[in-house]
Amino acid sequence: MILRIFRAHLKPGMRDAFTQLCEESSIPLMRKEPGLVTLLVGKPLPERPEEFVLVSVWRDLPSLKAYAGEHWEEIVIVPGEAELIESASVSNYDEMFHDVSRPQTLLADSLAEWEMHVQEQVNLSDAQWERIQPLLPPARREGRPRANERKTLEGILYQLRTGCRWQDVPTGYGSGVTCWRRLTQWELDGTWERIWPVLVATLDAAGRVAWARAFLQGTIVPVRRNSRRAE
Repeated sequence: MILRIFRAHLKPGMRDAFTQLCEESSIPLMRKEPGLVTLLVGKPLPERPEEFVLVSVWRDLPSLKAYAGEHWEEIVIVPGEAELIESASVSNYDEMFHDVSRPQTLLADSLAEWEMHVQEQVNLSDAQWERIQPLLPPARREGRPRANERKTLEGILYQLRTGCRWQDVPTGYGSGVTCWRRLTQWELDGTWERIWPVLVATLDAAGRVAWARAFLQGTIVPVRRNSRRAE
């Protein structure tokens, strides 16, 4: 088994807000993983009231990697948490309490940079696109050529992640109006409901918790929107 200990030294008065974010985002995601054995949140100690401790036990190292991704030894936080933290650290041990990775500690500035990087990562990898492309409706053989589907999807993801106005979607993704129209079409015909689970399945832990935050903010709820329109 692998014991993973996450510690966060929180800014004064931020424990409740940080705990709520964990309970709404990262903890539910971890509990869905089949390789998770148990998960415990440490009680605050009188001498260290601003310390938050989360202990997770995984069946084996592959189970932890399935959750945390290629960079499993690194710190994973929920977007929105960086502003609540002074510093954070993570350590991983085997059943004999031997280190299985070098302990990592990050200060607030580095955590904020990491969070910004994760939140802005919306461009699809070639592997992701190969899995998603077959799920899209076939291109029309006649009439005006369609916009680049990959860039259009990335533009949709950019808007959903950032919450910007459609007209403010960067021109590198094509027309924001086209992105909006395509999302509306895909919601109506069921394409979006097929795309979304496949996309989420390709994300590492950092990517999944970033999108979980978007769900919490009400920015993106594809199944609900599709269901309402179908009524």
